[in-house]
Amino acid sequence: MKKIIFFFIIILTLSKLVIAEEKSPPKVTTQQYDNWTYQCVESGENKNCEVSQTIRIQNTNINFSVTYTNFIDDKKNKVQLITIISPLGIDLKKKLSLRFDDKEEVNLAWSSCEQIGCLVFVSKGSENSNMDDVYDKVYQNFISGKLLEIEVLGYATNQPLVIQSNLIGFKKAADKLKSEN
Repeated sequence: MKKIIFFFIIILTLSKLVIAEEKSPPKVTTQQYDNWTYQCVESGENKNCEVSQTIRIQNTNINFSVTYTNFIDDKKNKVQLITIISPLGIDLKKKLSLRFDDKEEVNLAWSSCEQIGCLVFVSKGSENSNMDDVYDKVYQNFISGKLLEIEVLGYATNQPLVIQSNLIGFKKAADKLKSEN
């Protein structure tokens, strides 16, 4: 009887080891391109990559985040997506404003607000030609520009909040992303 119990304990232990090996932690690859971070997370057959930058207003805990990624949607369309996350407490009636090198300006409507902040999505490949045109304009400015200013309106203060981002390195990181997907 002891041999049978011992045998079952060994079988259970070995099966847990096999399961643990199959659920190994995802592989994370990170590369820095000036102010932009390229990151890929591989788990099994899935590989998700993005280019991002977090911009912090000096001496505050106010952050903006800009992320660029691409993926294949449910309809097998290749979608390219730029996401901008602002802090909460902004006036959603005024669109988010992007100014590139003090020349080109693009105003974008808010998509939603979540616990992490308020979001703006600009995508290409989602079967919306107007959105594709806006995406092309924003993406081309990200690629060719040097300086980005993001402006929002504070809800409580009714004061504009402008934050600057250096675009240098975005093109190299975006090229790396395209080569991976």
